[in-house]
Amino acid sequence: FFERRHNHTSTEEEHFRSPMAEKAMESEKLPVIPNLPEECHVQRVVDFQDEENVKRFVRPNRWISLNIGTFKLVRVNWVVFLMATVVLWAFIIGTLTSPYDANGRNEALKQFSDIWQVWITANFTWLYIATQDAWIVFVVYMAVSKYGDLKLGKKNEKPVISDVSWFAMLFTCGVAVGFYALGVSEPITYYRPGDYYGNLRKSGFETDDQRAQQAIFITLYHWGFHAWGCYIVAALLLAFVAYRWDMPLTLRSAFYPMVGDVVHGILGDFIDALSMVCTTFGVCTSLGLGVNVVIAGLHRMDCGSGIEAECVRNQVPNVGNSDEYRNWAVGIILIITVFATGSVMLGLDRGLKNMALCAFGLGNLLLVSLVMLDNKWFLFNSFVQSMGHYFQWVVQVGFETDTWPLLNLEFDRSNGNELWDQQFGERNLINKVEAATGTPMDNPVEHFGSHEPTWMHWWTIFYWGWWISWVPFVGMFIARISRGRTIRQVVIGGLLAPIGYTFFFMVVLGSLGIKMQRTAELALHETVTVDMTGPDCSKMGYEGGQPDSEAAKGLARAGYYALSCRASDERLYDAMEPYGSGIRLYLQLLCVIGVTLYFITSSDSGSYVDDTLSAGGLLEPPQLQRVYWCLTEGMCAVGLFWGGGDQALKALRAVSVCMGLPLTFVLCFMCASLLRAAKHDLGEPGIRNATRFITGLWDFTEGWQPLGVNSPVLPSVPERISSLVTALFAPFLGIHSMHMRLFSPAFAAASSLAMAVPFVIWIGCMIGELGTPNASFIGWAFFICFVIHLTAIRVMARHAYNVYGWFVEDFAACLFMYPFVVSQMDLQAKRVEVVIPPGTDPNRDLNKELDLAREEYYSSTTRGGYASRDLRPTSEDSDTPPVQKQAFAVPMTMHQSMSPPFFGGTMVPPFPPVGMQGMPMQPGMPMQGMPMQGSM
Repeated sequence: FFERRHNHTSTEEEHFRSPMAEKAMESEKLPVIPNLPEECHVQRVVDFQDEENVKRFVRPNRWISLNIGTFKLVRVNWVVFLMATVVLWAFIIGTLTSPYDANGRNEALKQFSDIWQVWITANFTWLYIATQDAWIVFVVYMAVSKYGDLKLGKKNEKPVISDVSWFAMLFTCGVAVGFYALGVSEPITYYRPGDYYGNLRKSGFETDDQRAQQAIFITLYHWGFHAWGCYIVAALLLAFVAYRWDMPLTLRSAFYPMVGDVVHGILGDFIDALSMVCTTFGVCTSLGLGVNVVIAGLHRMDCGSGIEAECVRNQVPNVGNSDEYRNWAVGIILIITVFATGSVMLGLDRGLKNMALCAFGLGNLLLVSLVMLDNKWFLFNSFVQSMGHYFQWVVQVGFETDTWPLLNLEFDRSNGNELWDQQFGERNLINKVEAATGTPMDNPVEHFGSHEPTWMHWWTIFYWGWWISWVPFVGMFIARISRGRTIRQVVIGGLLAPIGYTFFFMVVLGSLGIKMQRTAELALHETVTVDMTGPDCSKMGYEGGQPDSEAAKGLARAGYYALSCRASDERLYDAMEPYGSGIRLYLQLLCVIGVTLYFITSSDSGSYVDDTLSAGGLLEPPQLQRVYWCLTEGMCAVGLFWGGGDQALKALRAVSVCMGLPLTFVLCFMCASLLRAAKHDLGEPGIRNATRFITGLWDFTEGWQPLGVNSPVLPSVPERISSLVTALFAPFLGIHSMHMRLFSPAFAAASSLAMAVPFVIWIGCMIGELGTPNASFIGWAFFICFVIHLTAIRVMARHAYNVYGWFVEDFAACLFMYPFVVSQMDLQAKRVEVVIPPGTDPNRDLNKELDLAREEYYSSTTRGGYASRDLRPTSEDSDTPPVQKQAFAVPMTMHQSMSPPFFGGTMVPPFPPVGMQGMPMQPGMPMQGMPMQGSM
């Protein structure tokens, strides 16, 4: 199939035409997905290390191949390469050259953390929360349904990577750096949030024990199913199209089931470039977390104590806003970049896999050492209890959007009102109310006892944005190492195995941190009631994050700290202190080496993915390209740290959240694409017997001349442009031709008028906003009415033309691309006759189908020694089934007839007659389900 599909090289159009598309063109019926899975399944495995195989999926004018003698210099899709390069290096240069404000903050990075992150949280929290839940439900459905048996590869293909190596690589590429950076610090932040976040209540608590359990639960919530669901969606789809349908392992291939060959054009180039940018920024966030952990660990080992005033040496600076710290951070990033470059140049098997196994082994050694050194029974109790709390609360908290705390953004000036439609003029509630009363409003957090609205965007939404920004990287990486496994195996392995291990790791570190905090509070005599947000650090003898009183210093020398009063980067190493100086140094060294190795694996994995995407899916690109992408990734991290100073991590978090927003829509698209691909691959009649519209919504990306589609009914470019212009400015005129296909002339005119009214009102209200405040919002309400009407017409058109789809897809298309939808309907109606007239009885062919099925059944049963008695309807062609007599097939040796109890007909039982309660029929016994003689 691969050879037949791609050996046509005379023109670009033949180059991308599939056999199914060619057959469909001959029959004037376009397939829903233009390929033949049956032929893919028997095709030999395509080697995408071979440049020629990759080039068949790249437009000829996009590919650059340069050599110096026999040395391979460059193999890239120059459009993807240029898009990603321009965006990333513009960010690097812009950050390094941006001025600083009066507070010493980088103006460029401040835009992300102070404006864009807050804006996204205020307006799209509902989207982040709802989609994360939806993706979990979707991957579980794919695993437990019939699609779970589909193999991500050929029918008899076996996994190349062992289960242990697969799990280690899965774990290290996904979340590992965060364990060290946040394993102790995050639960402490929830347990003793202080005044910054207020009294955080998610699962709720009445005692401090329950507050501690809530802290562990929220940590697990952020690192649990929701973290991995988005990765699994991308991994399943990428592996499916790459290994079952022999396509390159690139993000654009994931959209092939939805948009067809259009994905090989500029649309696919944009998708791959966006994925590279998101991957780079996501990895930079991990680099930012990791470099602080490394510097804090080196400083602790150099100092020899957690008390700064008692440092033996002070050659390594502590994490902070000093030039020395910044120099060390940049130096470590550059060193890591060098090691990552060496690892990625060795390739997946020799470099990445071995590095991942080493990092995984060191992490296990640290985990087991901590369990054995401390109260292991307490840790086991905490793990079991935390698992129960997680499953008890994950559904409720999984849908929690902080509705009421986020409402406080409207009531409080200090947090900034970035609500899309509530911040200007008459829509600004604070200005309006305070002008009416003449007094300022109360602080809503204090008045209502809420926690700070900033908690959501600095924690949950940051995590969701961070996970999503890693989707191109981790999804591709999981797909790359999952070949030969079934969908069910990847879902179970990708969800349960990493999450079980993650939970144990996080519970151990978090429980030890909370244990240390409680020890310090008891020893330093500080009581924290359930109504308090945290202890008073000054009363506990802490000043500026350091033990200051003799009691606090003595406790610190014994290895115990009030972690809520310590800097977040210190807390991991504080938790290693209680076990003696020698053991402390051993544990801290394990942490530094472990996080460094995870640091390297994250960096080289991200560079490997960027390199593969820029090379169109070439699995072994030239070494020089790998060096380039490692360097670019490292320089992005350098730009963020050098330009951001002590605000660098805050900027990194903000960038992750911002990058996650566009990818959220991409992932929703991926879910529909995966389900469609699975249905098509299994040959389900609903999709195989259907077709698609003669024009596509994304054809404009190909200049309205999509390759791979050549039908006599396809409209010309001028026709398409004319139709699109009409649809943009007067959609009610463009859609009228479809109305005429679907309805009577009178009803068609009424439907077009009904569509014109809300559209015209929408435009009028948008203009009226200039003189009447809030008029535009009334206009948007009418626009939604217009969209709903258009969606209904598109659903009816799909049924009339037997076009495959789903009403949710229709609504999304009408909402975001209404001119293209209207133009599509217009051209379809003008050039193609309706296949199924509206109002047609869906059961019109039922009798014919039953007759065929009955004939096949009787022919097979007669050959098996069975006879049949057939009482047919009075008319073979009748659309309305008449009252039919019963017909059964019986063995020739059994009872041949019975007295007819119904309608005077003859009934022949299909099996030996069965009496009441399933007993064999005896003479004189009534048949089960039949009235006895003399009964009503």
